[in-house]
Amino acid sequence: MQWSEYTNSERLKALRSGMTQEGLAEAAGVSVGVIRKLERGGTASIASLLSVAHALGTDIAVLLGQQAPRRSMDRDERSALRALSAVTHDAAIGIPADTSPGTLNELRSVVRHADAAYWSGQYTHLGALLTRLLPEARARYDHADHAEKEQAAGLLADTFQTAGMMANVLGSRDLAYAALTYGRQIAVQAGDDLRDAHLSATTAWVNLRDGRTAQGFALAAAQADRIEPKMSEHDPDRLSVYGQLVTNAAVAASRGGATADTAREYLSQAHAVAARIGIEHARGDHAQPYGPMYAATQAMSIAVALSDTAGALRLMDTVHLGNNVPLATRARYGLDVALTHLECRKWDQAAETLDSVCRMAPGWVRHQMLPGVIISRLAGVSVARLRGLAHAAGVPFGMH
Repeated sequence: MQWSEYTNSERLKALRSGMTQEGLAEAAGVSVGVIRKLERGGTASIASLLSVAHALGTDIAVLLGQQAPRRSMDRDERSALRALSAVTHDAAIGIPADTSPGTLNELRSVVRHADAAYWSGQYTHLGALLTRLLPEARARYDHADHAEKEQAAGLLADTFQTAGMMANVLGSRDLAYAALTYGRQIAVQAGDDLRDAHLSATTAWVNLRDGRTAQGFALAAAQADRIEPKMSEHDPDRLSVYGQLVTNAAVAASRGGATADTAREYLSQAHAVAARIGIEHARGDHAQPYGPMYAATQAMSIAVALSDTAGALRLMDTVHLGNNVPLATRARYGLDVALTHLECRKWDQAAETLDSVCRMAPGWVRHQMLPGVIISRLAGVSVARLRGLAHAAGVPFGMH
């Protein structure tokens, strides 16, 4: 049964999940009577529907069945996302916060801690960090003297980048675009071309999650051209950011943003720059490390997107990811492996791989679309097992 085939009442109950009617009413700023009326099949004003959808961390189109749900958030994650939205915009505007900012070294440590929380799928914890970190980073930037201004700008831009990545994975695209734009503005003001390019790489990835593959390809390709390192240059930070950009261009091209040949051309560049780095390296120890292993995981994603099952199988035989690759990256690779098993009609292996991903990255997997795709395509697997996989992946069983 498709999401659109359910009634508004059924969709609201499914989206509410563990949240009580009273809790949803309080979060939405409406009466409990409005929630009860909707769940009995009644109607409400457009303003109330918008408030309810926002409280659920979703769009009104999802509530009305015009669009399938793209994520599965619990109440704590919804609260974290609402708080993140407020502090992100406040920090961008420069609204003074009642806070005494830490030193640059103290804030740098928290920025790295927040980055680690993102890659391990601890989104509620990350939200709590960012709601304190963003105001402090902004205050440190505003009060920094000339000697500290560049470093303070870098910390603030990196914090906006992490905020954008969190908003993206939780499905709040508008907030993700806003946070990354705010970060780019700070980077440009500081004359930090490399951070600007890195934020652009993340923005291109948001484009991909948003289905805007042509825009993602255009942005990644243009920024890659702008910061392309010389053959004699061996700065690992620049190589890492450039590698991210050409890889994102390749992935976007493989998903319809350009031609298959273009995807392969950019993937070739990605492998070349990964070989030049030689190890997994993140610009400033922040965000996605780039190197041979990451390039291989994205080659797998591209092979799946281009229906190159033979190429995907070859990669499965050669790619062995270690702990130096972030958990989220390893989990995403696992989903591509499961998709490849499906193409080979190896239903049990696909189910086992998905189960492994769900156990490895439970917080991350609930915010991905591919588990629902995999579950909907599994055949010859017991209903009980499918139900268990759907529960672990945060996919409403029968609504995928």
